[in-house]
Amino acid sequence: MSKLTKSDVYIDPVLSNFAVAYSNPAYVAEIILPNFKVSKDTGKYFTFDKTKFRVENSYRAMGDPAREISHSMAAQGTYSINEYALKEFVPDKLVDQADQPIDPEMDATEVVLEKLLVTKELSLATTLADTGTITQNTTLSGTSQWSDYTNSDPFSNINTAKSTVFGSTLKKPNILLLGKTVFDKLVDHPDIVDRIKYSQLGVTTQELLARLFDVEQVLIGAAYYNSAKEGQTDVIASIWGKHAWLIYADKNPGARKVTLGYHFVSDPKQVSKYKPEGRKGIFVEVSESYDQKLVATSAAYLIKNAVA
Repeated sequence: MSKLTKSDVYIDPVLSNFAVAYSNPAYVAEIILPNFKVSKDTGKYFTFDKTKFRVENSYRAMGDPAREISHSMAAQGTYSINEYALKEFVPDKLVDQADQPIDPEMDATEVVLEKLLVTKELSLATTLADTGTITQNTTLSGTSQWSDYTNSDPFSNINTAKSTVFGSTLKKPNILLLGKTVFDKLVDHPDIVDRIKYSQLGVTTQELLARLFDVEQVLIGAAYYNSAKEGQTDVIASIWGKHAWLIYADKNPGARKVTLGYHFVSDPKQVSKYKPEGRKGIFVEVSESYDQKLVATSAAYLIKNAVA
């Protein structure tokens, strides 16, 4: 195929808007690390220390100027934007034969987008499950795992996690992230059931768990991926595994805020279409440019192997 020129590629605004607005509740990566728009493909991010909480002598004698103070700001690292893109071929014949509400181009967009989201989700989950990265952590085993309904104490574990994050960041964790396997076990834990049995429904929901554990939001990491190589028997595994996390994630990204991290984004999700030479159909391509970066690992606490 000859090299494409800009005139060969059409950016589809409808499909691009669909890609940007697409929200599958199974994916949580962009909630934990919100998008932070940047104008350059590379740059530095900064964090502020805790000098603003130090007590200072602010007394001023009559006629004296106010005492001058300062705070420090140090570059903690750099981000580097990379582009991620996949495409799928949509034959003309498939489009011609499709009946409403089937839309082959929309279907192709969704399939390609799912693959990109799985990649992003797995990358973040792998990083957050690494005790070398999230150094505030505990690993449960045996009777301490929440699947042991007689001996385990999820409230104690979660309160320890919350206290640790607050002590490190002076921010109260606002997210409890649970792998789906963990959530499914935790909702039937006697300590949980006993506290919600007199609620209106008597059924443990994400909202009730959030109230019980005093966090703004309980997220369920329900996304799965196929770890088998192409042509081999499918192996479907949970992306978020059997772990739990307490996280502080600022919902309004800003350069001077404490938060676990960001997806530094230069270009939003974009869907383009072009017709390859010698083939009857078009390619639907989804692309996105970002860098997934943790900027304050102390804003997270990992409870590894929360269930057996």
